Amino acid sequence: MRDGDSVYQLKQLRFYYSKEPTCALSLDELFIAEGKTTALMGENGSGKSTLLNILAFLAPISQGELWYKQQKVESKQYNNYRRRIGFLAQKPFMLRGTVYDNLNFALKVHGKKQRAASIQQVLRQLDIVHCMEKQAKVLSGGELQKAALARLLVLNPEVLLLDEPFSYLDQSSAQYLEQFLKEYVQKTGRSLIFSTHNRLQGVALADKVISLAKGQQVSTPLINVFHGVLQKNKFLSAKLCMQVAEIGAVGHHASIDPYDITLSNEAIVNSSMRNHFQGRVVLIADEMGQVQVDIEAGELFKVIITYSALKELNLMLGCSVWLSFKANAVVVF
Repeated sequence: MRDGDSVYQLKQLRFYYSKEPTCALSLDELFIAEGKTTALMGENGSGKSTLLNILAFLAPISQGELWYKQQKVESKQYNNYRRRIGFLAQKPFMLRGTVYDNLNFALKVHGKKQRAASIQQVLRQLDIVHCMEKQAKVLSGGELQKAALARLLVLNPEVLLLDEPFSYLDQSSAQYLEQFLKEYVQKTGRSLIFSTHNRLQGVALADKVISLAKGQQVSTPLINVFHGVLQKNKFLSAKLCMQVAEIGAVGHHASIDPYDITLSNEAIVNSSMRNHFQGRVVLIADEMGQVQVDIEAGELFKVIITYSALKELNLMLGCSVWLSFKANAVVVF
């Protein structure tokens, strides 16, 4: 990626919490594309929220460099850059008063005019016009999340940072927000960065996935993660033996990208794929216009395929199917 394509660049970045001797975040080089959707994924404590706080200019880095739109940012400049970013915390805070009052105050502080029209427009986009005169303190979890997002969007930020935005939404509201965010990036050309525990959702919605484990980036979306031991070029989980291409890999976890797994009705022979397992289909679900297929094959594998592939394979719950993947698709960390 060229420098001109990035909204953020992180170089030799290290972050320490003041009372913790251990490095909470260690990223040698990270580029985040401008005008794209980026998902942050990882377990609790992996560094997702820490990274979001750094990108929102809320937490000064301990070492290294942070660049924003090809400009190196010093800690003394954080206040100015912070006004250009929209950051939605996992548990957003609303001021006393109505939803309208909250949005109006945000616009007023930023010196914006024609506030009523802007408020109506963004509430309509998020399908919460009915909440406009509601007191913020009586909003449901989903309404609160959308109202707090509306308060950000009405300011037209250059970058939108969302920490677990789907956590308090029911399935219908989550699907609506997924579609809204997808169209938001397409129509505005703005950058969207969000964290999520729903890894398949992240893979389906984002242009790029950044996976974190113990404060470091790993080259896998952290789906199909198995615990085990590495013995030469084989990774042994509790129930399977997988061929691995990485020489000198270190770690007790292996992960396979759901897009790197091929499904077939018969065992694939004479192929460069060295891992083949027969299993049973235990789930078929829509995932942002694609199909999630869960297969029990000793371990539980999650696979993403197209609807045409689903039809061609004639997959149904309970049916037998083969899954195959290359040795270099197995990432050990």
